Amino acid sequence: MIDITQKPHYCKTDVSGSFFRYEAVEYASLGVDGEYEAPKIPNPKVELRTYNLFKETPKGYWIGYGSLGEGKLRGQGHWVSKTSKKRFAYPTKKEALENFIKRNERRVKILKRQVWLCEMAIMSAKSMSV
Repeated sequence: MIDITQKPHYCKTDVSGSFFRYEAVEYASLGVDGEYEAPKIPNPKVELRTYNLFKETPKGYWIGYGSLGEGKLRGQGHWVSKTSKKRFAYPTKKEALENFIKRNERRVKILKRQVWLCEMAIMSAKSMSV
């Protein structure tokens, strides 16, 4: 829990608003034996996470889930820069969705390269003699 009631003179704690972040999630299903198991066919859901704005500083914002009282965040807060191109969360849903798409396109690009590298290593290993 973070206590943000102790504020320097340059911080605004009487702010309100929300920040948004989209995330892809996949939920396990209950199997026949009562155990949770991953679905046989991938079925990701794109979900919107909403974070509350708790404090504004000259350089950024403190955001987090819920509130345990005045000036206290539930759990770990996130600091979001006002000027950075890449942020954890965004002030509009449109910006958050654009960032989600960019993050996942980049992730796919990285994973494709890793799969390619693994396939090449397997071919190389199979051609080796012991």
